Amino acid sequence: MRKAVIVSHLSPEELKERMLASKSREQFQRWQIIFIMDTHKYRAEEAAELVGVSQGTVYQWIHLYNHKGPDALMLGGRGGRTGGLFTWEGEETLLAEIGEKAMQGLVVIAHPIREYAERKLGRAVSKDYAYDLLHRHGWRKVSPRPQHPKAKGEHQEEFKKNSPSSWRPLLKVSHKKIHDR
Repeated sequence: MRKAVIVSHLSPEELKERMLASKSREQFQRWQIIFIMDTHKYRAEEAAELVGVSQGTVYQWIHLYNHKGPDALMLGGRGGRTGGLFTWEGEETLLAEIGEKAMQGLVVIAHPIREYAERKLGRAVSKDYAYDLLHRHGWRKVSPRPQHPKAKGEHQEEFKKNSPSSWRPLLKVSHKKIHDR
């Protein structure tokens, strides 16, 4: 059984203040473990059972507190847009500039968007970034119906007028003799 020793970075009163000032249950538990271990001299197994966490978690929090100080126990935010290359407004501005080209009928694809973003940022970005950017802002793939480049519109209209409204496949005629019974 290991002996858990708490380095006295903060006084017991300061620990209690931080514990009571916690805004989340997880943050409260971290300060509670350090407070219990420092003031009441519980073993890690007992403190873990009191707080409702595993013994390994208790040792991990004590290690963080002892080696990195009180600020190491502070929880960071979870989720959100942590790795954005542009701000949301910056992305909207970039897409507005690209949108002008799209409104003129030019094809907007990921490769030029990526190159445009790289010029704006001054560093390389992945092609996935361009796809994610378009998806985040609600852009969707719209492509024209395929048409052969040599197709003649007047020939197509004539065919539509003169073709039958329904089509039936030819019946297959059997070449076998049918015997009377």
